[in-house]
Amino acid sequence: MQNKIYFDTNIVIDICDDTRKHSQNSRNIISSFLQNELIELYISSDTISTLFYILKNRTKLSLDKAIKLVEYINEVFLVIPIDTQDIKGACNLCKKKKFNDYEDALQYVCAKKIDASTIFTNDRGFTKLDIDIKRTCTK
Repeated sequence: MQNKIYFDTNIVIDICDDTRKHSQNSRNIISSFLQNELIELYISSDTISTLFYILKNRTKLSLDKAIKLVEYINEVFLVIPIDTQDIKGACNLCKKKKFNDYEDALQYVCAKKIDASTIFTNDRGFTKLDIDIKRTCTK
C-alpha cells in the first residue's frame, strides 16, 4: 500500500526558489521521499499555476526557466485536479470556521480527496484536523 503525502504550495515554491528561507529543508525532505518507492507525492493543480505565477512575477525567471521548473514539478509530483466539489468543500470549511484561510482549506480538501496521511507545509497557521501536519520550518 502506498503512503500518500500531500505538499502545500509553499513547499513546492521552496524547492524551486533557493532564495527562500526553508528551501534547503524542503529539498531535503522531497529528496528523501523520492528514494522510497512506497511513497507517492501529491500537489494540487492550483499549486502548479501559483508556482508558475510566482516564478515569473516575483522571482523574475525567464519564461523558459519557469516552464522547465513547472515541468520538473509535474514529473516529481502527482497532480490532483480541483473541481467544483473541492471548491464548495473548501468554502464550507471556511464558513464553519474550521479554516480561516481559503487556500489552506482547498489544500486540505485535496489531501482528503486522495486519503493523504500527511500534509507538509511551512504555514504555521495551517489548521490541523484529521490529517497529520508536518512543517519543514523548525522555528
